[in-house]
Parts: sequence; structure tokens; C-alpha cells
Amino acid sequence: MTENNKPKKHRHKRHYTIMIISGDSDASSGSLHLGHVATQVLAFSLFAILVAIICFIVGTSINIKNLKNTSAMQVAQIHDLEETNANLAATNSELQSEVSQLSQALNQKVEVEEQTAAEAEEQSQPSQLPILDGTASMTNTLDDPNSAEITLPDENTDGENAEGEDGEDNEDGEGEAAAELTGNPILIFKTAEGSTIVSSGAGTVTSVTADVKYGNSISIDHGNGYVSIYRNSGDCLVHEGDVVSRGTTLFVVGDSNTTLGYQITYNGEFIDPETLIEING
Repeated sequence: MTENNKPKKHRHKRHYTIMIISGDSDASSGSLHLGHVATQVLAFSLFAILVAIICFIVGTSINIKNLKNTSAMQVAQIHDLEETNANLAATNSELQSEVSQLSQALNQKVEVEEQTAAEAEEQSQPSQLPILDGTASMTNTLDDPNSAEITLPDENTDGENAEGEDGEDNEDGEGEAAAELTGNPILIFKTAEGSTIVSSGAGTVTSVTADVKYGNSISIDHGNGYVSIYRNSGDCLVHEGDVVSRGTTLFVVGDSNTTLGYQITYNGEFIDPETLIEING
């Protein structure tokens, strides 16, 4: 047989029928006839929808997982931040406590320094009597720097100058007044053997020199404008440059040095020592 005589194969068209049967009592049914092409279109469409649904579900699952991971990370960060905040609050409380303690310590230090300064200032005032361990008489008078003799007020009254030997007035008919004392204020102390002459305030010995009237002279600068001067014929127990406190022994009184001349200068000017002692002593 020749090729032309071979039987030809016929392509049969396929048709698909979709039947829909109702569940009602009448058992009605319906059918839908689809051609081959329509069936393929419908199948591809359903497949595409299924794929889309699967992709959506998978994507949603991935997004939910990522959100859960992000949420867990945020919770952990929040927890860490809360711990950090708690630690910072505790540290801040400790720092505030330390600041409070330091402030109290500083205030106490300032108070102590102020008290110490006040005590030092008080100690440096030459307000204490310069005689200790004994009784003493005190005479407030003036010291003539041009005289080499110690002159007391009652030594300036001479009865013979006021009246004659027979008790009659002098030729002028009136008593002649004693010469008035001149010089710098001074306190003259008369004390007994065994007493001590001490510094009336804290300070620095600025000079230890010979004294024409009293034998020796010690000057103490108290650092506040005051300088106290102690004049006595005993042996000096301090030296120039020594730092002394109130009550430091300067002389020990024996039977030959029972007289003390005591003077004070303020800013280079002599003042009455008794006035300072009365105010602060």
C-alpha cells in the first residue's frame, strides 16, 4: 500500500461534562459541558489560584514568624533597658548618698576649720594676764622711753615741794604740783618668787633684747596687729623665731626679778594693756 492509501487518524475532540447534583429531596441535578480548551483554561486558573493561595499562606506565615522574632527581640531589648534603668537608678541613688555624705563631711570640715580658726584667733589675742602661779599687784602707768628709771605714779609726789620743813607754804603761798608722767602705757606687776611670766597670747617671738630699765625684753607678734612686750630681769626662756602658745613660760620669777613691765602695741601704736585684758580676759 502506498502512503496515500494509509488510513488517516482522526483526532477526536474531547468534551468534559461537569455535573452538579443537589442534595434536595427532588434530587435535581444540573450539568455544565466544557470543551477541551475551556477545561484547560479553568484548570490552569484553578491551579494559579491554588498557587497564589499557597504563596499567600507561606508569605503570611513567614511574616508572622518575622513579627514574632521582632517582637521577641523588642521584648528582650525592653527587658535589658529596664535592667539598665534599674541599675542606673541604683547607681544614681548611691551617688546621691555619696554626695550627701561628702556634703555633710565638707560642712563638718568647714565648721571644724571655722571653729579652729576662731579658737586660733582667740588664742592669738594677748588677753591673758602675763603672771601665773602666784599673786601680783598691778599698776597702770606710763613709761618714759627717754628715762632709764622705772617711775611709779606715787613716786612723783614730793611733800617738800608742796610745803616747807616747818609746814608753811612756799614763797608763792601754794603747793607745787608734782610733774605729770609722760610716755607709753605700761602695766607694772609686782609678784613673788616662784611665779611664772607667760605669753598672754599665741604668736611668734620677734625679738629678745637687753632692756635698760628691766634687764631683758621679749616681743611677741600675735599676727593680728597686736605685739606684746614683756620686760623683766630674769633669764629669757624663749628665743627669737620661736612659736609660742598662750601660757608659754617666758621668765621664771626669782628673788631678784619680781618686777614685770608689760606693754602692748596695735598696728605699731602703744595701747593700754589693761583695757584689752578687761575686754577679753
